[in-house]
Amino acid sequence: MTMRVLLASLAAGAVTLPVPAGAPAAAVEDLTIRSVTLHPATPVVGPADSVRMVIEVVARGVTGPEGVRIKVEPGAPPASAGPSFPVTAPRPGAPGRPAPERGPALAPGPAPGPIVTARLAPGPISTARLAPGAAEATAGRIVSRPGEGWVTWRFAPEKSLSRWYPAGPWTVSVTARGADGAEVTGHTGFLLKRLTRFGGVEAVRGNSGVRVTGVLNRVDPQGALDYAPFPGQPVEILHRPGEKAGWTKVAGATTDSHGRFARTVGDRTGGEWRIRFQGTSHYAPRLGIVHQVTR
Repeated sequence: MTMRVLLASLAAGAVTLPVPAGAPAAAVEDLTIRSVTLHPATPVVGPADSVRMVIEVVARGVTGPEGVRIKVEPGAPPASAGPSFPVTAPRPGAPGRPAPERGPALAPGPAPGPIVTARLAPGPISTARLAPGAAEATAGRIVSRPGEGWVTWRFAPEKSLSRWYPAGPWTVSVTARGADGAEVTGHTGFLLKRLTRFGGVEAVRGNSGVRVTGVLNRVDPQGALDYAPFPGQPVEILHRPGEKAGWTKVAGATTDSHGRFARTVGDRTGGEWRIRFQGTSHYAPRLGIVHQVTR
């Protein structure tokens, strides 16, 4: 993915990867990478939509307008890729960290700042083009100075993530360059997931209890359809006696080769029902809508 500097940010779905207390993530004397923030932390794509990521790096001791470089590529980081940034949730206004901005969503048009030439071939996005290569970028503009010498650098892909990119783990490597050519590199990762959804869910009262049935679908991994059955996956059956009551898991089921599931719950006769799928490293979790018992 080609990266460029943006002057707008996403307001939600971020994860900050800070340096643990007393142990900078990556540093050479005063050259330090303090944190990396991903917006959104776990991008989820559907059959036709896409997600544009923003990656913010807080560093100091950087020399030159291209002193921070970003590489984003499919796969988990190798053991030799450099120090990792531990994953924690961002705390708005925490000391020493820039507070999340509440600015506008990313505009679809070009953003200010230099555009780095893509290593990927031009044309429509396809798995064949994207899987073998990595994308690199350099920052050309400082976004903000939070204080104490810390500077925020902001990057975003020129191409949005879509279903045609490989699902699962991706690596973000960050390299900062200081005086005399000294460099430090750290890395973190994220999961690119595809949407899931339920279809045909029913809760029907019978002689032996309530029969709950339905189908779990996922974005078709082959690309031939929008959605395809998701076989061999565990789903949870949730129940509550009324609107003001809490949800309780009362049973579970596993989808068959056609994505279908069925389970009879014998100790419930009424109330409200819904299905939950916890997700995988490649597919997003899903919480179904509320269903009333029929018959």
